[in-house]
Amino acid sequence: MSYWRRNSVAEDPGFFPFGGQHIWNMLTEKTAFTEMTKTVYRNHPNEKVVGTYEMFGDPGIVIRDIDIGKLVLIKDFDQFTEIKPTSSVAYNQGSKNNKYLPKMLIELRGSEWKRVRSSLTPAFTSGKLKAMVPLIHRVLDNCDKLLEKTMDDNLMDTEEIIRNYSMDVIISTGFGYECDSFNDPENIFKKQADKMFGKEMKWDVMLGMMMFFFAPKLLGWLDWRLFDKEAEDFFSALVMKTIAERQASGEKRNDLIDICLDILKKEENLSEGDEGKMKKEEMDTLLISNSLMMFLAGFETVTGVGSMIMYFMAKNPECQQKLYEEINKAVEENGDSHFDYQTIMNMPYLDMILQECQRMYPLGHIERASVNDYKIPGTDVVIPKDIYVRVPISEFCKDEKFFPNPEVFNPENFTAENKANRSPLASGGFGHGPRNCIAQRYATMEVKLLVGRLLHKYRVEPCSKTVESLDPDPKSRSFLPKGGVWIKLEKR
Repeated sequence: MSYWRRNSVAEDPGFFPFGGQHIWNMLTEKTAFTEMTKTVYRNHPNEKVVGTYEMFGDPGIVIRDIDIGKLVLIKDFDQFTEIKPTSSVAYNQGSKNNKYLPKMLIELRGSEWKRVRSSLTPAFTSGKLKAMVPLIHRVLDNCDKLLEKTMDDNLMDTEEIIRNYSMDVIISTGFGYECDSFNDPENIFKKQADKMFGKEMKWDVMLGMMMFFFAPKLLGWLDWRLFDKEAEDFFSALVMKTIAERQASGEKRNDLIDICLDILKKEENLSEGDEGKMKKEEMDTLLISNSLMMFLAGFETVTGVGSMIMYFMAKNPECQQKLYEEINKAVEENGDSHFDYQTIMNMPYLDMILQECQRMYPLGHIERASVNDYKIPGTDVVIPKDIYVRVPISEFCKDEKFFPNPEVFNPENFTAENKANRSPLASGGFGHGPRNCIAQRYATMEVKLLVGRLLHKYRVEPCSKTVESLDPDPKSRSFLPKGGVWIKLEKR
């Protein structure tokens, strides 16, 4: 617990075995994951980097200087290619209880990561996204039916509604099935998703998640299960069943399963003995792993971002009116509110709103791990190989150096002129550099379609349950504030 002090680097004091205060506060649910770097960042205003301590005393480091953050995430990416240190469960390849986690894109390393990312990237081209839009509108039609039925009680729990929306969209565009969680809350997809990621998450799964983020060595040693077994088996069987049905029928749906089929075809065309050719069992594991990852990543991100847009529109009626005018103009030009891809992705004010909401309520920092000892240019600080390196985007978003009046909601922060005058690392909810979110445009499109359809038909207002301050709830699976996000809908 004196590593940084001995190496003449400013440190946030640690205590054994729980590491620094930021880890202890997370474990005891005093601090949300989204605010994990807040205390470290704000307690050392004159430092470029601050040393921290992880579980059991492993050193970590928080990058406070935005230019050094750019080196880590972009310019010197080859030195920081991994998301977690190599002690992660990803290196426990013989795991019996976490068969799929080591093959998820977020856990892969080196050439295997490059290969899988390259294979998955075609799922999110403009052409593929355009083809998904009608599928998403079908989900929104189901949402509309529910809201029409419940308009007498026009309070809306955004987390519940948008969770249903994001899950149905992923089931449709990712797995090739139609479900209606709005009007059929007992459907099998929703029940299994809640077991894996949601309301019914068991204590042992929650403990596994905590170890994954803060004690990956322990997770690997114990081979502790990270996902509910029944739900994991359900979704893995679903992927393989859908692949088999598509192979037999030749049906194309422009979804993630079609990408899986393309990957399979490429593998089949490789000759036996070709470098990199995988066995069928390896290929199946890879496809299931990354289908589960897309489900996991998209589920909560869309819920969190979509909910915050509804909150800030309710609290800022003048911004909502300006956005409504942009949406209404697009509806007139489009013919109806079933926007196509080009229309929804080319609404400048909607884009500014989305970015400002992510700045006002950021979903956390970015983690990387150094693959070699790395001396920070212009300093005497050496980042040791294989430690947590945290770039606190969530704190850059609230720093007066980058945003005047950072606690005030102001979409004008994201005009083209204002963006050009500051580092892009001062914001960005989907990460930066080569390991940014592969599905960024997909998630953005999904949120924009939801906002466009809802605000065209309804005016969003605060209600008696709307919270006044946004204090992240350490217990929220979507990183939403304490008290949730409740609003009132009024038909226009």
